[in-house]
Formats: sequence, structure tokens, C-alpha cells
Amino acid sequence: MCIFCCFFCFCRFFSVLFAIFACQMSDSTIHTYGLVLRAVRYGDSQVIVSVFTAEQGTVPFIVRQPRSGKAGAKASVWQPLTLVELVWDVRQRSALQKPREMTVWRSWRSLPFEPYKTAMSLFLGEFLGYALRGEQANEAMFEYIVQALTWFDESEVHYANFHVVFLLHLTRFLGFMPNVEDWHEGCFFDLEAATFTTVPPAHVHYLNPEESALVPKFLRMNIRSMQVVGLNGAMRRRALEIVTEFYRLHVPEFPELKSLHVLAEVFA
Repeated sequence: MCIFCCFFCFCRFFSVLFAIFACQMSDSTIHTYGLVLRAVRYGDSQVIVSVFTAEQGTVPFIVRQPRSGKAGAKASVWQPLTLVELVWDVRQRSALQKPREMTVWRSWRSLPFEPYKTAMSLFLGEFLGYALRGEQANEAMFEYIVQALTWFDESEVHYANFHVVFLLHLTRFLGFMPNVEDWHEGCFFDLEAATFTTVPPAHVHYLNPEESALVPKFLRMNIRSMQVVGLNGAMRRRALEIVTEFYRLHVPEFPELKSLHVLAEVFA
């Protein structure tokens, strides 16, 4: 009986040891770059920071917010649209990851300081926070976002249409970019199906021919050539409303954006 008990304890010990070893083997250390999407306070001294990373997609991190005089400097790391460098030990069974290091990768030159760019950045931060929520790894999309925001940060003129062009081209990576080859003069754009049609759809989510003609114009240009489309404030506001509605129809649980109204007031 004693021999059996010893054997049982011996087997149990090694089974536990093997489980610990297997768990450790399933974890790994990640060193990558990311774009901060949003930060939400969690309790008195912690913040949940969602970061879209180059290699792991959108990852939620829980970080401790210091109470000392360094709190302000530390908080700047997880402001929306901040580009960060990250190192963390992946915990497969944990919904929230704990970064070993989270530091600024690239500092923006003008986005936090110029009023118009700041307003657009706040809007884009909120927009991307919902559009990329739960997004899987997509290095091409990450590279596109970083390059576009870098251009926006460095540009001094001709960036008023940036957010419209940027978000429309982002749909290519999200899987619902319209096929502009199907457009011809006089057709309607079906926002639900993301296609052009010769007759109005049976639902209310579509654009008239005049507004539909703007879709291929925006999609055929890049951020460096977007100034060729001249829009006044009212037209630009309407274009942004259309883009937001388009995303709301294709991205689950995409809400009404508070910053959209703030942006409209700033540019008014």
C-alpha cells in the first residue's frame, strides 16, 4: 500500500511539473512596435491600454499608473496615436497582458501641437480604436497606418482631406473596400454591399449619383495627391459622415463618435 502511495505521489509530482513546463513553453517574449488606440482607467492606479501591434494585432495591456511626479510623463506613452516600442511576456491564459517595457518609438512633431491636426488626431484615435478593436496581425496595414500618419505629421499644407482619404483606403485592409471599376456616371453607391448599382437599393443606406461620384475620386488618389479634390467645409463634413456610416455598417458594434462633432466645430 505504501509503495502504491509513493508511486501515486511520484506520478502526480511529475504531472504537475510537466504542466508548469508546458505552460512556460507556450508563453513567449515579444518585442515589437505598436500604435496606441485607446486607454481606459482601471481602478485607482491602473490603465488598460489597447495597442495595435505589427506582429500580434490589437493587444490589451494593463499598466500601472505611477502616483509620483512622473505620472504625467508616463501617461503620455499611452495617449491615442502614440507610436510605442513594446516588450512583453505573452500569457496565453490571460486576457490582459503586462508589458515589461512600453516606451515611445517615434515622437510626433506637429500632431499634438497644431490645433487642426490635434482635432483630427483625436477623431482618428477614437475612430481607429473601434475600427481595429480585436483586429488580427496585419503588418501591411500597420505599415500603411504608420506611413500615412507620418506624412500627416510632417505635412504643412494640403492635409484637410487627409482623414477622409486615409480611412477610405484603410478599408482595403479591413476587407470592404469598394471596387471603383464598377462605377460609371449616374450610378448609386450601396453602402451595405460596398458596390455600385444602376438603380437605388431597396434599403436606405446608399448614396445618390452626385455623392457616389466622390467615392472613386477619393479611392483613386493617395494622400499626396488628395488636394486635387477641392471640398468646402460642408462637403468635407458630409464626406466624413458617409465614411463613418460606411464603417458602422461593416464593423461590428461601431458606435456614434463623439469626436466627430468636435471635429466639425473646429473646422467650422
